[in-house]
Amino acid sequence: MQNRDHWVDYAKGLGILLVVIGHVSRGAFHGGVPMDADVFKLVDSVIYSFHMPLFFFLSGIFFIPSLNKYGRRRLILDKLDTVFYPYVIWSLIQGVIEVFLSRYTTAKTSMVDVLSLLWQPRAQFWFLYVLLLIFIVMALCYRERRGIVSWILPVALVGAWALRFHVAMPFPIDFLATYLIYFYIGTTTPRWLSRIQQHAGLASILSALIFSTLAWVYHIKLGHVFSDPSLLALPLAVSGIGLVCSLSVMLSKRAHQTTTWIKRIGIYSMPIYLMHILAGSGVRIVLSKFMHIDDATVHIVLGTVIGIALPLVVVRMTTTPPTNKLRYLFQPPGWLSFKARSGN
Repeated sequence: MQNRDHWVDYAKGLGILLVVIGHVSRGAFHGGVPMDADVFKLVDSVIYSFHMPLFFFLSGIFFIPSLNKYGRRRLILDKLDTVFYPYVIWSLIQGVIEVFLSRYTTAKTSMVDVLSLLWQPRAQFWFLYVLLLIFIVMALCYRERRGIVSWILPVALVGAWALRFHVAMPFPIDFLATYLIYFYIGTTTPRWLSRIQQHAGLASILSALIFSTLAWVYHIKLGHVFSDPSLLALPLAVSGIGLVCSLSVMLSKRAHQTTTWIKRIGIYSMPIYLMHILAGSGVRIVLSKFMHIDDATVHIVLGTVIGIALPLVVVRMTTTPPTNKLRYLFQPPGWLSFKARSGN
């Protein structure tokens, strides 16, 4: 569809904003910044119930078109360049910095933890690790099927999602069982996207009603947090995804200067995801240790703003000499590129 790329950027923008707020809030709470614990836990649980499923869903939207266009081998090579490379670079950068700043933060990090990245991702980088595995698994296993056979994969994925609540699974099998279903749902989106675009207002209202009802039952009535085993967790996450996506379609249709910043941060959601923990932690350290500011609102607002703004500044520096070599923080040079070395 004509507006598909635009609404996806808005959805990524809303999603990465929630990611940054969630991580900054967690850092402040666990760092001892005074705040209402009950309110924090409720907001944290609501955000985490759908914001990472959202990104797996959005990643799945372009999987089949990319697979048809590039083929399995080239698609995997592309993900090694665009997902695995920044995963390694930023795991090392953030890990080394965390080792040196351990005395100022709540986490105690060792170089052994940092160098275990190939089998045990740290901090927010688990998402890239699992996303790469999902792309590889889907690229190798996905086949176009029709009729009753087409139901085998979604039924199996729902079964795996439910089973992981009752069976102890080793990493990364547990994460694959949790998030593959959302990626798969994303692959089905192009089939009904035009209907969502035509009725985005109605879709957003219905999604909001369903999500708010399920969130009330799940988080307040039942007292669950986002990681608790419950069959409600899947429809809760899907309704949250539906709400963000329908709102994003509406924003893309009525683009205005007051909202285009959401699209912009969506376009650069990867650099923001890679850098926001360092930026947010740095803000918290400065405010708490050096300025002795313990106001939760100041920590969350300033940490969120810097967590988004600093990566955008760095991205800007990657396009202008003499700092344009900073682009290698996000993309491999030719001699390291899997696609370039393969001749693609």
